[in-house]
Amino acid sequence: MADTPQKGILNRIRKLVAATGRGIVWRSRAKDNDISKKIAQKIQKNSYDYSLLKKNDSYTPPYLILADQLQVEDDQIFRAAVHAIVNIAAGRPKYSQEIRDLLEQYLQQDNVSQPRRDYVRLKLFEINK
Repeated sequence: MADTPQKGILNRIRKLVAATGRGIVWRSRAKDNDISKKIAQKIQKNSYDYSLLKKNDSYTPPYLILADQLQVEDDQIFRAAVHAIVNIAAGRPKYSQEIRDLLEQYLQQDNVSQPRRDYVRLKLFEINK
């Protein structure tokens, strides 16, 4: 059976992979792998410092980060924060009750203006649908 075009392409790919593989494994000069003593010490020090860092294992739900923006005076930022919080409640049912409670607590505050109360109630209605 003669070489078909597919076999020719496969042979070319094999040759290319073989040639590329040799270039990756074999380096022409030994100095390519060498690093200075100063760089090695710096790598070790950075690695040691990183190992001593206390890892942050706590997780803050995204709606709590946005909840701070409910206290901002700018109405556009306030509306965007409420809108984003409600979208989180719609997309993640495990947070929806906590978000409802958060917005209800916001409505209980005395210093909230009537337009903001109306907007939050409208958004609460969307969550409860």
